[in-house]
Amino acid sequence: MSLDNDLRSALRRVPAPEGFADRVLSRVKSAERRPAAAPWWRAVAATLLLAAILGGWGAHEMVERRREAAGQLARDQVLLALRITGEKLSQAQRGVRHITRQ
Repeated sequence: MSLDNDLRSALRRVPAPEGFADRVLSRVKSAERRPAAAPWWRAVAATLLLAAILGGWGAHEMVERRREAAGQLARDQVLLALRITGEKLSQAQRGVRHITRQ
């Protein structure tokens, strides 16, 4: 089969180029002398985590402000309703007093 031949050809042993082992050992030794740098992904992960925390905190603050504004509006509406009710009761009381005096 052609596939078998292609695989054998692709996976056949090929000798390493001249000086390959020396270059690998040289690179390993130079890597041992360099201080290990922090991987870039740690900085990215820390940045994303900080953004998520700040975003969540900001969203929480926005919800709280809206909740406080809604509470203030409800409070103002209740006070207005009580004021109107008090005025209507005063009018009714005056009407009853007027009727009882006659």
